Amino acid sequence: MKRSLLDPRSKLILSFVAMVLLMTFSYWAFLAISLGILILFVSQLRLWQNWLLFLKGLGFAVLSFFLIAWLAFDLPTGVISGLRLLTIGTVFFLFFQTTPPELLSNGLIKIGFPNAFAFVLSASMQFVPVLIRRARNIRDAQRARGIPIEGGIKSIIYLPAFVGPLLIQSFKFADELAEAMEARGFGLSGRRFRYEPHLRWIDWTVIAGSFILLITALLIKYAY
Repeated sequence: MKRSLLDPRSKLILSFVAMVLLMTFSYWAFLAISLGILILFVSQLRLWQNWLLFLKGLGFAVLSFFLIAWLAFDLPTGVISGLRLLTIGTVFFLFFQTTPPELLSNGLIKIGFPNAFAFVLSASMQFVPVLIRRARNIRDAQRARGIPIEGGIKSIIYLPAFVGPLLIQSFKFADELAEAMEARGFGLSGRRFRYEPHLRWIDWTVIAGSFILLITALLIKYAY
């Protein structure tokens, strides 16, 4: 994961401002230029491989949005809908790729979010990939035993051979995680962060610039 010079809180504000602007302006040129700028950031951070994997998962949703909007309205609306979803997705791809889960969790707690919410968010960022790897291992193990898990509709009868071990491992993992949290006094007041988040001058500049850009863009949008 690439680390950023910015605090997670300033990046989160910047990401939400970008999302609002992308949702507000329905011009394909604006969306295309925004996507181009984001791709430059992807290139600069050398995240091409991860971004292409991300597109593999998002591509179906983008294509669906495009086709639905095209059929329901017209081609320009379809292009705008597909571009908007792809651009917003890339914004948050960059955010999560450059934000370590523990720093994001600490930053959210600092601005008043409950410990439980911050933990669930950071845990999903850290442990969902772990569960995905375990699911792949189970799939490969069952495939090696000759169980056709990925054989279409006919393979549904073999689904318990995949789901059962995955559920057992998930419950075991959740139990181990709960014991670790209890041993570390999760939720107790007065705890200090190992990584103490601090807003620096560059963070305040980004936050101020984000709000100035948002207000200016909205004034321009609704003034004409």
